[in-house]
Amino acid sequence: MQSRFTAKGVTKDDKEVILAYELKEEEFKVDLYLVPRKSLKADTLLQLEKGWVDGEACEFPEGTTFINPNLNAESILPDDIRSEESGKIRIKQNEWAYQLLTAKLWESYLHELDELKKKAAALAQYDRQLFEDSKSFWERVLEHRKERDISQERLDKIKDDVNSIFEKLKTFRKSESAEFETASAKVRDEVVAKLEDLKKRSDAKANFKLLLEELKTIQNDSRKNRFTKADDVQLRKLFDSTFQYVNDQRNHFFSDKTETRVKGLNEVIEKMEASLNRDKKDLEYMAKKTSSKNISSLELQLIKVKSNMLNETIASKEEKLKDIRMTLEKLLKQSGKGAKHNEPKEKEKEEVKDEKVVTPDAEEASHPDEPNTSQSE
Repeated sequence: MQSRFTAKGVTKDDKEVILAYELKEEEFKVDLYLVPRKSLKADTLLQLEKGWVDGEACEFPEGTTFINPNLNAESILPDDIRSEESGKIRIKQNEWAYQLLTAKLWESYLHELDELKKKAAALAQYDRQLFEDSKSFWERVLEHRKERDISQERLDKIKDDVNSIFEKLKTFRKSESAEFETASAKVRDEVVAKLEDLKKRSDAKANFKLLLEELKTIQNDSRKNRFTKADDVQLRKLFDSTFQYVNDQRNHFFSDKTETRVKGLNEVIEKMEASLNRDKKDLEYMAKKTSSKNISSLELQLIKVKSNMLNETIASKEEKLKDIRMTLEKLLKQSGKGAKHNEPKEKEKEEVKDEKVVTPDAEEASHPDEPNTSQSE
């Protein structure tokens, strides 16, 4: 874009002047030379309008005044000068204003890139924030490139610097990932060992309620750790299978215990029924004995007392037998429902199964994304 141009103007006192504008991009300003027309010969005027505009040096004649118009003002044409080329001046003013703004934008990007490079140079480990800042920076630069606010030449100047930042981050990321995987595997193996030990103890008819509580405690403790995605999935499956295993062992235990109790109660009922039958036969015998003609009054009184004792014994045994049969009936109904009765309460089961191995903050199960250098291509 041309950084010089001239226009013709007339002062308030009707004197002709040549307005020579020059954009000083590095200084972010515009110089304006007001040259009296009468001080310019034909060849000097030609040199000014052609040679100087194209970049040649020019010595302005005596009487030339110099000002710095504000490029952000409504017009860079001085108030005390009128010009038939005001449209040309306005167009150039807009072009230069855009040029200076893009130059300032570029300067701000170079400063931001310099700060990013300093942070990258001081890195001792992977820095996710630096990755996000570098990624955001590059995306903003590319956006302005699409809008043609930044040239391809300028883009190429910073591309290598941006890529070097991403490459350094990637190097630290790989190292940190290896350390993270090692730490995750170590904690994973510790959790696996605890679960295997818990399953072994469930084989020994342990206190299943305490085992399930211990299982939940192990889950809660594991939630405080960070795992790789693979380790997290493995532990989720292992917690589910461990719960199922302990629950199955609990069901088997209570099923065997119920069978043992049913068998024991049936044996008790059988013995009590036999005992009752003997007592009833004894009562019948004494009843027949009271009708004997040879029985004395003393013997009759004795039989009566013994009969009363037998009646009380029979009544007591029948009451106990009734209770035992009721207990047996409940056990048979329970065992008839299968494993449902012996499973943990539904709420307890849901608590155990729902409490998966969860890592902290969803960089939770996986490590932060590594730098994507393809973004800087």
